Amino acid sequence: MATVTSTAMTVEEFSRLPADGARHELNAGELITLPPPKSLHSRVARSVFTRLDAFLQNEGLREVYQEAGYALSYEPLTIRQPDVSVLSNARIEVTPEDSYFEGAPELAVEIVSPSDSAEDLEVKVRQYLNAGAKQVWVLYPKSQDLHVFQPDRFFVLKGDQVLEGADLLPGFAVKVSQFFGKGQ
Repeated sequence: MATVTSTAMTVEEFSRLPADGARHELNAGELITLPPPKSLHSRVARSVFTRLDAFLQNEGLREVYQEAGYALSYEPLTIRQPDVSVLSNARIEVTPEDSYFEGAPELAVEIVSPSDSAEDLEVKVRQYLNAGAKQVWVLYPKSQDLHVFQPDRFFVLKGDQVLEGADLLPGFAVKVSQFFGKGQ
């Protein structure tokens, strides 16, 4: 279960948190400490990352990250760490090496864990979209559903339905079930 500390933090204080195996995020200045991901969560994250990485290697315009930090807002301070994200090379090049990326990634991917509440996920999705994300994918490993959020659209895909990259990732296509299968 995630824990929330209600004392507002600065970027500097947040940056000095110990690397203790837990994941940390800031939501409107409040520290959220998340437990380390379990095996199913990690396997799905690796599957999404691997598929996106293979696609983007040929494209050359964007990169995929696992658990990169994004400063979505400074007033109030909000720093999120999607499980997987895609960011354009142009944005990567203007980010100092020891900084959080400014704004949302073009694509933020969240994999639902037992510690996630529906309300917390909804807040994250809104924050990503409000900060400029073009798409947010929320994967539900237990039901093997994929929820796709765009600024003006929402839809759910399951099983053998194909997720297409559309304008964001032209040419990218994968069956939703492939994100959840072992070794696929």
